[in-house]
Amino acid sequence: MQAHGLRLAVLALLAATAFAPAAAAIIDFEDVTLGPNSATYGGPGTEADYVAQAVTLTSGSVSFRTTITRYSPAEYWSGFAFSNKGDTSTNSWTNDTSSFTGGGAGGTGTFAVAYWQSYDPPPLIGLPAGMQPVSVKLVNTTYTALTIRDGDPNNFSSGKYEAGDYLSVMFTGNSALDGTGTTTGTATFFLADFRGGSTLIVDQWTDFSLAALGAARSIVIDFASSDVGPWGINTPTYVALDNLTLAAVPEPGTAALLACGVVAGLATRRARRR
Repeated sequence: MQAHGLRLAVLALLAATAFAPAAAAIIDFEDVTLGPNSATYGGPGTEADYVAQAVTLTSGSVSFRTTITRYSPAEYWSGFAFSNKGDTSTNSWTNDTSSFTGGGAGGTGTFAVAYWQSYDPPPLIGLPAGMQPVSVKLVNTTYTALTIRDGDPNNFSSGKYEAGDYLSVMFTGNSALDGTGTTTGTATFFLADFRGGSTLIVDQWTDFSLAALGAARSIVIDFASSDVGPWGINTPTYVALDNLTLAAVPEPGTAALLACGVVAGLATRRARRR
């Protein structure tokens, strides 16, 4: 009986280990080198005018896709930028990489900004093999938040939000690293929600679960809004991200075998008691 009890205890310990949360990796962008009050989207671009150029930014073992298009002497980006800018008062496209909290999550300096233009590929996050998304911290950029709250001084949007308006960002997991393959799951976060009597504008870093994305190798970011015109969403489609948390993909074969062992052990114990 003592040996049998030991066997059950060992099996239970192994099963608990198999189902325990895997060690996490947190992408906090603090490995990115930036000057004071600055941002980078990987530019300047090197292609000819009007030719979209794909650029990859990296932090830790994670990649972030950006598109640069030159219109000499200027150029424009969509996708991702890394930033430590914290201007919380300037409502302008020239202040599109400031977080509305004045910095990164937890008081750290660096974070990422995702921006999507409908005529460019959507922002894409590429994850390392063997890792899957767990959560991320999100907040509005200053440009987006002030446009929703006060209206757009550039008259790109329809004005400040009223009852029934909303802006959301959707994360879609995909089985392939380039954003293709099968969909592994989706998760939607509301950056502003004026429906049902609410006047929510997210102004603090907020934890958001990405568990619904499952074992995704890549994450595509998209936006939805009530403020839509002939060219798509009028509200500035930006979101600030920090502390992207990843965990090792569990090995279901090992976990299932251990679970079966525990069940078999319990069945044996019951049979011996009869």
